Amino acid sequence: MKIIPASIEHAQQIHQLTLRSFELYKAQLANGVEVAALNEKLEDVIYDINNNMVIAAVKHAQIIGSIRIERLTQDLAYIYRFAVSTESSGTGVGSALLAYAIEECEEMGVKAIALHTNTKYFKLARYYYGKDFFVHSTTFDRGYIRALFVKELSNEPYDITPAFKK
Repeated sequence: MKIIPASIEHAQQIHQLTLRSFELYKAQLANGVEVAALNEKLEDVIYDINNNMVIAAVKHAQIIGSIRIERLTQDLAYIYRFAVSTESSGTGVGSALLAYAIEECEEMGVKAIALHTNTKYFKLARYYYGKDFFVHSTTFDRGYIRALFVKELSNEPYDITPAFKK
């Protein structure tokens, strides 16, 4: 497996992986709750590759995981659309992607990384706690309780409020 910056040629596979992964995420929610990632189009993935940071895990020319990072401010990065194929779940692919993303954020000089996840998806919540993220706050803005997880990369102050809008 290799962890690489994604290119446009990876967009279709990343799009399909994201849709499959977020179907599993949706299964953890109450019926009728919309999941924004499931409305994503291929053009959205291409936009992210061109304008944000998209990282892919590749094995035998197949995308088996991806993670996206948006720099919200000089001090704050936001992780989103983190997905690992079901076949690769539990094999360290996600941890390798997250470690790469954290390292990229450190190199960018951000002071903190934020992300949202469903509070009732216990497997994910435990995963982020295990990676030294903590719950900053919760919101019900998408029809389910989402936690805003934060990983501090510095002891310096940072403004978390741009992540509230994500």
